[in-house]
Amino acid sequence: MFYKGQSESDRLSAWRKLRQQEFNSIEELLHEFSEIKILDRYIDYYTPKSWPNVFEIVNDGYFCQTGLTLVLFATMINKGFISEGEYSMPVISNNNTGTVGAVLKVDNLIYNFYTDRAVDVEYVKENSVHFQTHIIHSKSLTSN
Repeated sequence: MFYKGQSESDRLSAWRKLRQQEFNSIEELLHEFSEIKILDRYIDYYTPKSWPNVFEIVNDGYFCQTGLTLVLFATMINKGFISEGEYSMPVISNNNTGTVGAVLKVDNLIYNFYTDRAVDVEYVKENSVHFQTHIIHSKSLTSN
């Protein structure tokens, strides 16, 4: 979906195409995200008020751990896999992959700990260092 050297308009077009695609399960959507290489930190995961909206993240290619989590979050809502509302976004250091940033907690599952699947909260507790948790409303994803 997103790759090195891709133009801003190509990234936005790729994301639009993904949002128009039919998915039978969340696993199918996660498979699309699993192909994206997580980049070094672009977004300050400690200050959600400074986070760009998801269109800016895609446009500018801010595909760090936090940026990808926010794009995944918005896409999950767009595709109806989760509803609008407030969600918990723990900021963690993943002991297995070395990535650091925000992940998405939905019920007892954590998304974007690994890009290709959700894992349960206990697994994340055992395999990461937790720094803090933000509560983010889905409406804030598209506005600043």
